[in-house]
Amino acid sequence: MSYSKIVIFVISLCFLFIIIVPSAAVTLGEDTLKDDIDFNPINDKYVAIENGKIKLDLEKLNDRAITRADDIFTISVTDNDVERIWIENDVPGLTFYRGNDPSNTISRSNPLESSTHQITSIGVAVDTHEAVSGTETFTIVAEYEDEDDHEPDIEGSSLNVSPATLESGEPVTVNATYRNNGNKRGTETVQLTVDGTVVDQSSIELRSGEERAVSFERTMYWPGTYDVGLEGVGTESVTVEGPPINVVSASIDDATITAGETATVRATVSNPTDVRVERTLELSIDGIVVDSRTVSIPANGERTVTFERRFATAGTYDVAVSGVSAGTVTVEEPGPFSIQNRELSAATMAALAPPATAGLLALAVVANRRWTVFR
Repeated sequence: MSYSKIVIFVISLCFLFIIIVPSAAVTLGEDTLKDDIDFNPINDKYVAIENGKIKLDLEKLNDRAITRADDIFTISVTDNDVERIWIENDVPGLTFYRGNDPSNTISRSNPLESSTHQITSIGVAVDTHEAVSGTETFTIVAEYEDEDDHEPDIEGSSLNVSPATLESGEPVTVNATYRNNGNKRGTETVQLTVDGTVVDQSSIELRSGEERAVSFERTMYWPGTYDVGLEGVGTESVTVEGPPINVVSASIDDATITAGETATVRATVSNPTDVRVERTLELSIDGIVVDSRTVSIPANGERTVTFERRFATAGTYDVAVSGVSAGTVTVEEPGPFSIQNRELSAATMAALAPPATAGLLALAVVANRRWTVFR
């Protein structure tokens, strides 16, 4: 278990010697994170609450002896994120322990690990042979659980891609198992990739400790060898056999556009066979398929396919069609809106004159009315 935050309560401890009887006062400071940890007195012989603070009064302990007071106050945790509590001090002869067992001391190596709202009683022992006058401090340390321990941790494994060899137009199946090893319910987007391009995806939600099988089926049209798999899990090699029907070129009409405008992407696919075939072409932006077109290609012919894609955000994007790069498109921020200076004709000025005059008359009337009111 890892921890991310430690909160320290610094508490002053005063030994005041009156004749031969030592006394000690322990007061919790102002910053006690009272919303996370509660301190409450049990034994009013030694513990009291003054001005909203706990005070340990050990005046009644014997001089020149090791004396103890069991179960004098309690500590309870009210915040689920508090994992451990312990007490540290450099005060000679002073120890804190659990309940009525002085051998079960509270320290960093032996902390309180109470669950939320569980109450633990605390005892104190003082060796007055070692106690000295003066003011000392000790600390109560609260250690909080690392936030990462309450996060989902979803991982994929057992990747299987089959078949390893297939004919053009046949499907390949990709299977894997996902498990949530974290302590919180989580969601994972599982992405199917072909040569690094995301061609399909699915979202799964898993409870803590839950396991689920995920499966994709992908039709492989284009001959060649590809790395097929799941993002973050792995890939396996798949060979597609068949006639050499391929995308021979891809391009962008205008490589620089303004945000909100549409870019035109063209791709040409060839069919060197003696029969008409159908193929599905896919447009990908930055490695993710965003659009597709199914076209019929004549025997011994070519077909050009056009994609229109609107870009809303400025930036530079990689564009490809079925794995063939079309280049990059640069999307620029729109410039400031401007109005060109134009000279108005006499007719236009004449048309504008009556409304302007009416406005002046209206203002004059209002002014006269106001003057009449205030006279």
